[in-house]
Amino acid sequence: MSTGLHATSGDAGAGATIGVGVELRGWLVARAGLERAQMALSPDATVGDAVERLTDRYGVQVRPALLQGDRLRHDTVALRRSGGDWERVFAGTSLEQGDRVRFEFRE
Repeated sequence: MSTGLHATSGDAGAGATIGVGVELRGWLVARAGLERAQMALSPDATVGDAVERLTDRYGVQVRPALLQGDRLRHDTVALRRSGGDWERVFAGTSLEQGDRVRFEFRE
């Protein structure tokens, strides 16, 4: 299980990228096997794309921990912080440079 902050810059390949931070809370840390990550994604990336990148980097257990098909699991809430406020987002929500995405388990 990873508990540190891991830079994955350069993972997005050649061209322009955006930097995004991701953190998991509660039960999701054990389910997915990581707590935090920093990554470079394409400028048109979504929350779902960030999950796919986490899966590529940390293992196949990440995707089913957070997604069901192409949507967030019914017991998973994603929040994005752009600037100062947190807002609820979904798998198809676009990400921007500097966004932080937090995944939380909710019953």
